[in-house]
Amino acid sequence: METAYNHVVTDREKDLCAVTTIRRMVEIYADNKKIPYDEAFYQFAASRTYKAIFDFKTGIWREGAYYFLALYEEEMEEQQSSIKK
Repeated sequence: METAYNHVVTDREKDLCAVTTIRRMVEIYADNKKIPYDEAFYQFAASRTYKAIFDFKTGIWREGAYYFLALYEEEMEEQQSSIKK
């Protein structure tokens, strides 16, 4: 990906951006669910959303913590509704 300043964003930079945003997202999720950060992180790390963030072709790594959280919560809702069926 090339920026307006002709800087090519490396996979390492994308990774750092994703990790930083994931940390914030997990903090928000843990606070919302009233669970420890570690538990929230392990739950999230096992998700499809987590994997999609690191598939840099999707571009999801560019989004913010609340977007990551919305994707994850949508995934969890889908899982819950498929369990109920």
